Amino acid sequence: MNDVIGAKAPAWLRIVAALGLVWNLFGVYAYLQTVGVLGGGDASMSSAAMPAWVTGAFAIAVFAGALGCLVLLMLKRMATMLLLLSLLGIIVEDVWAFGMRPGGEDNMILSLAVNLIATLLAWLSWTAGKKGWLS
Repeated sequence: MNDVIGAKAPAWLRIVAALGLVWNLFGVYAYLQTVGVLGGGDASMSSAAMPAWVTGAFAIAVFAGALGCLVLLMLKRMATMLLLLSLLGIIVEDVWAFGMRPGGEDNMILSLAVNLIATLLAWLSWTAGKKGWLS
């Protein structure tokens, strides 16, 4: 279990969580453009151009990521589960983007960044829980 229970979390953890929240809010914005709630979205990534299961995975990825970062900002353990759920949504979406969609390699750099940041946020939350920083 935890070696230290109730240890004081370092200030940088909340700063990283806040930056992760901003990052995920950009994802929420992109999702809202994709489903047509907000204008100006990329036509190749519109919800009409992707299957419903991919749109659902996209929604899970961005909303679980934003909520996970918000919960991490509040130093709660549930952040780990939410951030892992977000990472799973990203992986499911990438299966379609790179394995089933023609021309899926177009956004490779952005997809790698999204995967890397989601992985790091989930790892950070898990590590913070192990160190007793989350309640």
